[in-house]
Amino acid sequence: MTTAVLNEKLELFKKSIDDIVAVLKNTEEAALLMKPSEQEWSAMQIVSHILEAVDFWVADLEALLVVPGAKWGRNHEHVRRLAAVNANVVSQINKDEAITGLQNLVPKVNSALVKVKEEDLVKTAPSYNPNFDGKPLSFLVDHLIVQHVVGHYGQIVRHLEKVQ
Repeated sequence: MTTAVLNEKLELFKKSIDDIVAVLKNTEEAALLMKPSEQEWSAMQIVSHILEAVDFWVADLEALLVVPGAKWGRNHEHVRRLAAVNANVVSQINKDEAITGLQNLVPKVNSALVKVKEEDLVKTAPSYNPNFDGKPLSFLVDHLIVQHVVGHYGQIVRHLEKVQ
């Protein structure tokens, strides 16, 4: 990796994945599938979302490194995002598969970050999501990959407290 900042971001990402995995290992599968309310996702829906979202954002990051300035991103109505949290899709994921999938995200993110040069982090591009339009690549790394997973760890903990 080219910068200490990216190393720190990868370590924070890895810690959040490790924290989520620990929660999954210490929670009964039935509790992981319980929704705290009709409007909230179950812990397993959150995990499924993380698996899909990190994969999506890493692919976008890598594409922007190849084609700087290309339009990137998505909104909350993106079909893959919605499918990942669909109850039928989530019911097909068992805890062990989820844990393996989460652990596999760490080398995937690392592999993408080693390609990022310091000068790439300040490059901007238009986005399909108007809230992200013109944001630098550092935003994609920090907000959509790292902080996104950090935030969802807290959400999983809060949701499990409500259902247990």
